[in-house]
Amino acid sequence: MDDFSRDTENFVCWLKTTAEIEVSPKIEIKDLCCDNQGRAVVATQKIKKDETLFKIPRSSVLSVTTSQLIKDYPSLKDKFLNETGSWEGLIICILYEMEVLQERSRWAPYFKVWNKPSDMNALIFWDDNELQLLKPSLVLERIGKKEAKEMHERIIKSIKQIGGEFSRVATSFEFDNFAYIASIILSYSFDLEMQDSSINENEEEETSEEELENERYLKSMIPLADMLNADTSKCNANLTYDSNCLKMVALRDIEKNEQVYNIYGEHPNSELLRRYGYVEWDGSKYDFGEVLLENIVEALKETFETNTEFLDRCIDILRNNANIQELLEGEEIVLDSYDCYNNGELLPQLILLVQILTILCQIPGLCKLDIKAMEKQVERIVKKCLQLIEGARATTNCNATWKRCIMKRLADYPIKKCVSIEKPSKGNSLTREELRDVMARRVLKSEIDSLQVCEETIDKNYKVIPDEKLLTNILKRKLTEEEKSSVKRPCVKK
Repeated sequence: MDDFSRDTENFVCWLKTTAEIEVSPKIEIKDLCCDNQGRAVVATQKIKKDETLFKIPRSSVLSVTTSQLIKDYPSLKDKFLNETGSWEGLIICILYEMEVLQERSRWAPYFKVWNKPSDMNALIFWDDNELQLLKPSLVLERIGKKEAKEMHERIIKSIKQIGGEFSRVATSFEFDNFAYIASIILSYSFDLEMQDSSINENEEEETSEEELENERYLKSMIPLADMLNADTSKCNANLTYDSNCLKMVALRDIEKNEQVYNIYGEHPNSELLRRYGYVEWDGSKYDFGEVLLENIVEALKETFETNTEFLDRCIDILRNNANIQELLEGEEIVLDSYDCYNNGELLPQLILLVQILTILCQIPGLCKLDIKAMEKQVERIVKKCLQLIEGARATTNCNATWKRCIMKRLADYPIKKCVSIEKPSKGNSLTREELRDVMARRVLKSEIDSLQVCEETIDKNYKVIPDEKLLTNILKRKLTEEEKSSVKRPCVKK
């Protein structure tokens, strides 16, 4: 028996004895490493909807309230809950269990079935050359290595303050070790509601959502529950909570030999790779691409032969004008980037921005006005465009400009490299380099597909009207022949 199988067997024994977790005989843990999935939970018999797959006592959940560290240093509990936070606290608790207690830790068999550092594929583990494979995805801006290093330093200070046997760990706790534990928590933890929450309904009304979450929930490692792989389209089980235990319950009938799937949240492939180190080969239900503000600016410059200075002035007014903010009810429409979802959904704010800027580029003499007069005109145009978009209408040139925006963003992608991406065949175990390359291409394809779908969003969801009609309404006069000719611009061709 190899180490992988032995660790699995010991873990299963631990589940039933030490952890006292009730496991249905209709499921088992399987080795799917040959399919690049590691361990997985698979049905050995048909499972009916609402059937309990396993039941976990709260005492077997690993958190800052159950760790041996808290038992050895009781004063830390209040500090972790109210100052350090359950996230950083859990990292410290796990480190204590793994490095100080080692085999004496109650959770030692559990730690051995965690992915090894060499198997971790979350983006924080990728080197610079590997990250280049993900260009131009904006996921590269969300890796958070700087913030991770700051947390690492804080944790070292906390460990030193605890002192005792634990203090020696601080000297050898390298960033790679921290990244490993932090990624395990990010990938596999659950937010478990605290049982001693004392928040009443009146307090809820005066407390922010973020504060409520921090007070009510603990980052927690839940044995066996975290062994389920996740899929946004195949999810067939869900973790439920009651006062004494947690239950994994079937959401639908699960056939024999079918894998049991949970869901990690409504994440696109880019975020699944960043956080958890995997992708959904058929694409995530929540995939999106992103159009940049600079794509919009460049598209407008090309379509209307306007200059950057004029567009920058318009954008500054849209950002900072108090009357416009009131019209928009405080909704920000000028962002660095905009999500374009794989179902063709776009934020109305994005279409509104493109519509406003498209009209601004067509107002005769607008660029020659002083700032006060220009602001007044922009206010009127925002009001008219807002009415237009709220009525599910957009102008011809807005539609053409939007298509050009998409084309400009797609031009950043290595489309030919990503078009033919295929799921690795069953039984084809890839090297780390091969796996990361193909996952990067899958992420880029998800974004490309989403952008391509969104190219037709205005055509499908808005009534497209001539720009002249809106301009006549704004100017309160008919356009001159010269102005008409400048308005009638050809649509962008694919």
